Amino acid sequence: VIDLSADFRLQDAEEWAKWYGQPHGAPELLDEAVYGLPAVNREQIKKARLIAVPGCYPTATQLGFLPLLEAGLADTSRLIADCKSGVSGAGRGAAVGSLYSETSESMKAYAVKGHRHLPEIRQGLRRAAGKDVGLTFVPHLTPMIRGIHSTLYATVVDRSVDLQALFEKRYANEPFVDVMPAGSHPETRSVRGANVCRIAVHRPQDGDLVVVLSVIDNLVKGASGQAVQNMNILFGLDERFGLSHAGMLP
Repeated sequence: VIDLSADFRLQDAEEWAKWYGQPHGAPELLDEAVYGLPAVNREQIKKARLIAVPGCYPTATQLGFLPLLEAGLADTSRLIADCKSGVSGAGRGAAVGSLYSETSESMKAYAVKGHRHLPEIRQGLRRAAGKDVGLTFVPHLTPMIRGIHSTLYATVVDRSVDLQALFEKRYANEPFVDVMPAGSHPETRSVRGANVCRIAVHRPQDGDLVVVLSVIDNLVKGASGQAVQNMNILFGLDERFGLSHAGMLP
């Protein structure tokens, strides 16, 4: 089973119940579920019986932070994820907050106190860092149909490391993670309809604050495209099968 819901993304049944407001329906399967982020769990995905496809915000945010955390370069006590999403992230259900007249020509933050994707992101970052992390995650709704832009902030403990080289090496063999040239600013329209996460890393004024820019299409790399990628890995196929054509609806 390749599950696009949030049911098996969190490993802790009690934490899941806290964020989703009801008891978990199948806690006995949580230990077996493999988190379907290929850049982290490719080998486990190959032999999985149950794959939990990551959420959209967690995909963009984790891929942006992973190289810093895995290398032990970031101060894990104060990580900040400032993220913007298009309105399709809320689904197709009719809701006043998603109406064109409500979202057009406006932008707003929401769920600042706590968003359901927060524990999922924190779980993945904790795994990468090997210890607990302090994460502030603030999502925003932007007047576009699809796309996520995550602006990520971390303080580095060693300024001598070539961060561009670090990111390029980490994702050199990832077919769907594109580390852009130094000084780049990725745009959500550049990944529209594609199963690609496009990343750029900056260190303003050569200081100890690192800014990572990470963009995805929330409906493809943030959802169904990543599910297809997981299926390809599971069945030993080329990861790119079925993902070379843009999916443009809506």
